Order: sequence, then structure tokens, then C-alpha cells
Amino acid sequence: MKALASFIMQGGRQATIVVASIAILSMLMPPLVIVSVAAVCLVTLRNGLAEGLRVLIGSTVATALLGYMLVGTPLVSFSYLFIMWLPAFLVSLVLRETGQLNKALEFLVVLGMLAVTAVYVSVDNPAQLWAVGIQDVIATLGEQDSLPITQDELHEGLAFWSQYITGIVVTGTLISLLMSLLLGRWWQGLLYNTGGFDDEFRHIRLLPRDGVVFVILTAFAFLLGGAFSELLWNMDIQVLLLFFIVGVSVVHVVLKNKGGSKFLLFGFYSAVFFVPHLMLPLVLIGLSDVWMDWRQRFLTKT
Repeated sequence: MKALASFIMQGGRQATIVVASIAILSMLMPPLVIVSVAAVCLVTLRNGLAEGLRVLIGSTVATALLGYMLVGTPLVSFSYLFIMWLPAFLVSLVLRETGQLNKALEFLVVLGMLAVTAVYVSVDNPAQLWAVGIQDVIATLGEQDSLPITQDELHEGLAFWSQYITGIVVTGTLISLLMSLLLGRWWQGLLYNTGGFDDEFRHIRLLPRDGVVFVILTAFAFLLGGAFSELLWNMDIQVLLLFFIVGVSVVHVVLKNKGGSKFLLFGFYSAVFFVPHLMLPLVLIGLSDVWMDWRQRFLTKT
């Protein structure tokens, strides 16, 4: 990983090669897009706006050419640009200028909330659109005799969850962007500030205003009805990502400072990725940390 980061930082041409080529490869292996976006983050974090823009433009052009040659259309580059590279570039600028990971995360969530709002402004009924889009899948599942639920129950579940798919899809994109940002910051630490990323991640903490925003959104979502309530719930999902990351940071610090081995930390992060039931406890830890500051309370030294 350090060798790849060093190659990226050799110049704009090298960075563009990595960003564009890995983006094309991610069409076959989607997780690779995180590496492509992380390269944009690294260049922007280290060299600033001008160099980040050059890599952004160069990568878009290169990906358009590669896309045209390989899949017959250059438009694939614009999906990478507007959904992944440009948001990552903007968030990296915020982190570079403020030096505070919590503010970069807040900005990332604001982008997610704007994306959700844009969907609800441009589409009359997003929930219905999602429901229609996966109706065939539901019908196919309902025909399977081994399924433990009936087709009517499947339709009820679809009607319920379709209200929140917009927020879930946007949050999925934010998670990819967040992983890219953290990878880019980790690369920066490897090359220029050994141990800096670990210290920064261990001390990430949100402000009370973040908790207040969540409470207000939730209260209005409960009190109001209709499309506006649905919009607020989908925006709320974006805010939950903030508390989830803080919750992970808190548990990481507690485990490490209580003598937890690397195997224990590895087990924890494996569980985070593969055990969805952990999401709610981690969100609650992150939300309560806004006021309780768990690391300060439970640790003698951070």
C-alpha cells in the first residue's frame, strides 16, 4: 500500500493513471473504486486544490477514453466524477483546510442530505419508484416454496422499506467515500506523518450540535406525515453514519487502551463488517458520546 501511495505522489500523471485505471477495473471488481477515490483524496490532502483539480480533470478524460474503447461509451467517466471523485475532492479540501476529521465527516453527511433532498425534489414519489423497480424480484421470491414468508408479507415489507431505500442507497455511497477518505488520510500518514492517522482517528469526536440536529430531524419526522416526513427519515439515515463512525472509534480506543491485542481489534472490525446487529449499539455509543465523552470517562490515557 505504501508503494502505491508513493507512486501516486510522484506526480499528476502517475496519480491520473492510478485513478483512471483502477476506476475501470472497478467495473469488474466494485470494491476497487475505494482505491481509485482514495488516490484523489491523497493528492488533494497533500497538494491542495489546484493539483487535486488537475488529477480530477485528467482522470475524467482518461476514464472517458478508456470507457469508450472498452464499453463503447465515454459517459461512464461522468458517473465516477459526480458520484465519487468530486464529492471526495470536496471533502478532502475541507479536511485539508480544517485539519479536523469531524468537520470533514459533517460535510460528507451534508452532501448526503443534499443528495437525498435532490431525489425528493426531482422525483414525485421515490418510494413508489423503488417499489416498481424491484417488483419482479419480489414476485420471483414469492414463488419459492421454501421461503418462510408469504408473498403478501413480502409486499408489505417492500411497501415499508421502499420509503427508506433512497436514504440507504445514498448512505452506501457515503460509506464508500468515507472509506476512501480514511484510506487517503492513512496513506498520507504513512508517507509524511507516521502515526498521525491513528491518533486522529482515535480522537475523533462530534459536537453537541450534531446530536441536536439528529434529535430535531427525528422529532419532526415523527410529528409530521406524508412525503416531508419520509424525506426527513431518509436524511436522518445520513446523520446516523456520523454516530456509527464515532462509535467505532470509541470501541477501538477502549479495546486498544485496555490491552486489546491486534487479533481482538481484527475480530472487532470483522464483526463490524459482517454482523449488522452491531450497527445499532455502535450508533448509540456514538450518539451518546456527543454528551458523555466515553473515552474521557473510561480511560486514564488516550
